[in-house]
Amino acid sequence: MPIQNRTQRPEVPYLNNLHMAALVVLINLPLAFLFQYGRLLTTKDLLTDAAICGWTTVLISLWLAKRAVGARRGQGTLSAQVPYSRLMQKLPHDLLSLSFAAGIPVAALMWLITLALLRFFPDTECTFMRFLVWKLSYATLLALRIITLGIFRFVQPDCQEPTDPPQTGLQTVKNPLPRRDMLLRLYQSVTADFGMNLLLGLVLGGTLIRGNEVVLMPVYQSNVWISGLILGMILTVLMVRPTLAAVRQLALVGALPPANKHRRMLFLFPENPWLFSAVLLVPVMIVSSASLYGILKFFGFQTLNFFQYFVVRTLYAKLLTKPIESLAVQRYR
Repeated sequence: MPIQNRTQRPEVPYLNNLHMAALVVLINLPLAFLFQYGRLLTTKDLLTDAAICGWTTVLISLWLAKRAVGARRGQGTLSAQVPYSRLMQKLPHDLLSLSFAAGIPVAALMWLITLALLRFFPDTECTFMRFLVWKLSYATLLALRIITLGIFRFVQPDCQEPTDPPQTGLQTVKNPLPRRDMLLRLYQSVTADFGMNLLLGLVLGGTLIRGNEVVLMPVYQSNVWISGLILGMILTVLMVRPTLAAVRQLALVGALPPANKHRRMLFLFPENPWLFSAVLLVPVMIVSSASLYGILKFFGFQTLNFFQYFVVRTLYAKLLTKPIESLAVQRYR
């Protein structure tokens, strides 16, 4: 690829925000030790931390997003074609005002989510290490989302100054705001996973029919590794393969930034999404089995009812999506 094209298509942080999210998490880490270390946490402690962490994560993530966009705007390498968003342009573009406008509802949302989970898993003793894992997990997911939305806000035309150079980037900027079709796909994936579990339960004994009653058996820590292997197969078909196919389609239309250097190891993965998924099948099954057993062991869950386990599975699947997407981007670019 010519050098000129490489400079015209730098990697916009839509696909390169893992390092920024990691920095957000590292900043949250010492705060956890400073305020919560050395004691058993109460419900009040967890709710207070969720609200504070929600706002601080928004502030740091937006600062990183604005810094990344500003550096590329100064070089004239932002995308020349940016989706216009009337909603985004109604938000403030100065960092402090935007952090309050976004941080307050996010803090309230994190408070509500934490309260719902505490009521859904009422018997869990929240030690500091369990709290730390939970905090870092939701801070990572939240940072990734806020950074993406922050970038979309700062690339809007109203953030450009008259003295800024013309933007000549060729990369595609996607609108990350939730759309009806995205919410519909999320609903379909959740209901498909729910139904798949019920059907597999009939075969494997997790769902029993007694007369006119359907009994959903609990999941035990001792045999959750079997459920993890099955989950790995389901995720490979319902999540991994569609993710690989979607990223490959972006590559075919030139929407991925070029690779800075070739990595020979990536060529071991097939280009075809079905074959790529087949290669990942066994690793995803092993990781899923080990992860689910580790989660139940770490948080002290000896048994979970069907709905509690479904929440754990759904959160795990969400965490797995990002590394799969990152691997796909590195392979297909």
